[in-house]
Amino acid sequence: MNLSGVSRFLSGLIKQIGLRVTARGALRLPLLVLVPVLMQACASSSPVVESGNAGQYTLHASAAGGSVAWARSHKAVMQSASDFCAQRGEVPSVVSESSTGVRALESHQAQLTFECHPRF
Repeated sequence: MNLSGVSRFLSGLIKQIGLRVTARGALRLPLLVLVPVLMQACASSSPVVESGNAGQYTLHASAAGGSVAWARSHKAVMQSASDFCAQRGEVPSVVSESSTGVRALESHQAQLTFECHPRF
């Protein structure tokens, strides 16, 4: 989710729950409660690059901390690989995948090396 998406999400949420923001920071406590929710909504992946091995590609993804950030980073790399191969009319095949970051409130990283193969 990009910064403008987060901003729209917060604006809509504030309107839905009827909170009013004042210059003195009346939303400090509610925003502190929202930070973990917002962190769980964000995952981003890098562009696909050739890995150096013929026909293999690599990409990275990261997700902000939370109890299942590793799953969001995994989903981001798998979705990016699928989209990349789909543009070629093919499907991805995983060569290797690794991840780092397993604790809450720590950035979780996933690295995927994959190939594209024809659909059967």
